Amino acid sequence: RRAPRASGAENAAPSMRLETYEAIRREIAATPCDAYPNVDALRAAHPELTLDALVSIASQESSRRIRAAHGRQVRAIEAHARRYLLGEDVFSVAQNLDFPACQLMRLLLEHLLGVGHKAVGALLRDPHGKIPATPAAGTPAAAHGAKLCRRLRLDVERVTAWDHHASPAVDALRHNAGKEYEELLEEMLAAEGIPFVTERDLRADGHARTPDIKLEVPIAVRGRIVNWIDSKASFSDPLVHVEKGVEQFQGYVNRFGPGMVIYWHGIVDELNDDPNVLLVDAFPPSSDIVKLRMI
Repeated sequence: RRAPRASGAENAAPSMRLETYEAIRREIAATPCDAYPNVDALRAAHPELTLDALVSIASQESSRRIRAAHGRQVRAIEAHARRYLLGEDVFSVAQNLDFPACQLMRLLLEHLLGVGHKAVGALLRDPHGKIPATPAAGTPAAAHGAKLCRRLRLDVERVTAWDHHASPAVDALRHNAGKEYEELLEEMLAAEGIPFVTERDLRADGHARTPDIKLEVPIAVRGRIVNWIDSKASFSDPLVHVEKGVEQFQGYVNRFGPGMVIYWHGIVDELNDDPNVLLVDAFPPSSDIVKLRMI
């Protein structure tokens, strides 16, 4: 587990102007899917930014590109499958399409083996246990027999080991990072003596779509009232924040009142314009917190 950090401004990820974010995002977007952005060059150009912030921005841009290209690749999967069945390597096809190899393999498995979208994840996580020895009758893979299934198993191993965009291992790392930062937030609240209930507690009481933390007694942070806190193990990607975060956080405001969101890997300054939702990039130091008492 990540070692807990002390609260305080000295541990905050630097905030960023929108124009700086856009320049970094454009450079990352120009990087082919089969390569990782030159993080060293980006850090040299922006020494004020942390490695975590740059990696988070790269991950978010990668996810956006995958979503944008996914429908197009689904519609063309028969053509991609023909190339694969003729012997072309999956990495070669993926590079030509500028599409992550693991995502392409996911679509190939769905198409060739007739596997449903929700079921294909198990094949990626355990190819030798879940990909059948021979294809089922009536599937596009049926005419190619056990040899194709052996190739699929080996290629799944290859793409999941290499893919730094969307493999099961990457998904697990993102999930675990989110949990670690939620635990870190709980530890910091406990250290400050601030009583709270967790998302688990709220859901057990029948609440849906809850923040990670509901404070039992509000606090004030930098003069702003905080009733709830949400933890994001990411950078405050402006597109994701506007498209998804604003609606999510407004739901919390409607139910619990004003609150705070911690984007642990940094924030874009211009996003911090909602009087009911304070965006920060670290747990605030004790000097910024006023503990309120119920009378």
